Amino acid sequence: MTDLEPLKQLEADARKLLAVPWEMDVAENVCVTAEELAEPLNDARHSSLAEAVLGFAAYLSAFADSRVGPVDANRLQLAALLDAVTEQLQRLETSSALDIVLPLQDSAETPPAPLETSAEPPPASRPAMAPEPPTESSPPPNTIIFIDPTGRDAGTLGLALEDVGYVVQPLLRLDRQTAQWLAKAEVKGLILPAAGLDVWDKLLQLDPSLDQARRRIGLFVVSRSDEPRLRLKAGQAGADGFFVLPGDVDALAVEIVEVLRDRLDPYRALIIDDDSSMTMVVESVLKRSGMESRAINDPTLALSTLENFVPDVILLDLHMPGLNGLELLSLFRAHPKTAFTPVVLISGDEDQERRFETLTAGGDDYLIKPLRPKHLVAAVTGRAQRSRWLRRALRHTTTPLPPP
Repeated sequence: MTDLEPLKQLEADARKLLAVPWEMDVAENVCVTAEELAEPLNDARHSSLAEAVLGFAAYLSAFADSRVGPVDANRLQLAALLDAVTEQLQRLETSSALDIVLPLQDSAETPPAPLETSAEPPPASRPAMAPEPPTESSPPPNTIIFIDPTGRDAGTLGLALEDVGYVVQPLLRLDRQTAQWLAKAEVKGLILPAAGLDVWDKLLQLDPSLDQARRRIGLFVVSRSDEPRLRLKAGQAGADGFFVLPGDVDALAVEIVEVLRDRLDPYRALIIDDDSSMTMVVESVLKRSGMESRAINDPTLALSTLENFVPDVILLDLHMPGLNGLELLSLFRAHPKTAFTPVVLISGDEDQERRFETLTAGGDDYLIKPLRPKHLVAAVTGRAQRSRWLRRALRHTTTPLPPP
């Protein structure tokens, strides 16, 4: 494990920098040190920490050579970015305690007979459950991990997915070894019983490498119950799909494949803010999360950008000269390429009336500065996911799709 002491010292120095009158030389040293310490953090386990450190360094660099230093609002943003560094350091310190096993069945179901004592042979149409692979081998390309402690579903769905070019690898539980498999490039998705969502959430909190893998793979939740609370939990976990089994496995396989194909094309975010230091840090955070982004500091150029960059989500500052956020929002809603595109408004204004005004004007979300990277990534990913889902849904109807 990487020695975290230099990073802890960096965090302490940065806290001190923000707590006292601005010292330009100290700010420059903190900025340089942050970039140097982040550079070696290039493995999956430490990538979220590297993202947080570089995000802080990128924003700090805009003020490092300033004799006046950042204004209060900028200091709050720097503190929020530094909080993200602290959070990642704490996660790495506690991840060694990770040792969690998935419950064996959906809470809404009756527990099935254990696999090893069942006398009933598997149906002829279902291949026998494959043994869990040894951790040192690699899965075949286009593998989907299916956590299937009951042994009933992975074989049937595996046949349907095999017909469209994917291999299902059934595993009995979600644990530390599963996290290692999900980090492999050959693994494209995870199918998880609804009963395992709490365990999945705990794994994400404690294991930074799994958090990085989650941004790359598709997540699908299956259940034998269609209870609204289970669908809600799946949505809160960021699942790309929720399926009730048994069902039409062929249709389920097609939907899974469409989601995974979409994931080969990174989410695209258009960032519009007249504050260049803010667009720089937002773009840095989103790119480190695997998204493609385009930043614009002149709001009058936003519509012309759509000629060669069509976003899945738009991040729009509320207060800008020339065209303010609400005016630009109305133009996006009238444009055929962005009429259905989610728009997230960003502002330091906490006034509830202003928030209500932006939402009634057609905004989809409202984030208040200072922005924390975790909240920013979650908001953008969730909206981009919905944007892609809408396009997939429209492809299966006669409703005209907005032009790409």
